[in-house]
Amino acid sequence: MQVCRKIAAEQGLPAVNMRAVAKECGIALGTLYNYYASKDELLMATVESVWKDIFHMDGTRAAGMSFPDYAAYLFDRARTGAEAYPGFLGAHSIAVAKSRRGQAKSIMEHTFEHMKAGMLAVLRADTAADTAVFSPAFQESDLVDFVLDQILLLLVKGADNSNALVELIRRVIYQ
Repeated sequence: MQVCRKIAAEQGLPAVNMRAVAKECGIALGTLYNYYASKDELLMATVESVWKDIFHMDGTRAAGMSFPDYAAYLFDRARTGAEAYPGFLGAHSIAVAKSRRGQAKSIMEHTFEHMKAGMLAVLRADTAADTAVFSPAFQESDLVDFVLDQILLLLVKGADNSNALVELIRRVIYQ
């Protein structure tokens, strides 16, 4: 996967193929087929690996972090990751659209569910957050979903920072 991520970072996700990976790894093409039955399987594993690389969080980093600061950190981490893998977000969108079995979408959703769980844990641990702002119509999970959607939208738009989003979060949860 290191080789696949390297190819994706340097040449783009479409450049990841069985021959290029086998050559870069210094192994026979047949050997690679022992691990990945097809290019699609290799590509899906690469997509998952890139998502994990972009959003990898050091668990100790989140400890004691306020929810708005954590959202800013996630945005910065994602922006840095998107810069390390130019064109990945667009290429992944194409892979999601082309994926016959919905595999690319499933990988993305799995990654995002993991992120949402982490965000929810940070929100619930934020002792300064006013829990009275939440109700059956606006639950903590709704805020987490909204914040993640906004982070992704900011990335797609090429935003330099998440300052407005962080300020909005502060105004909502710190009354």
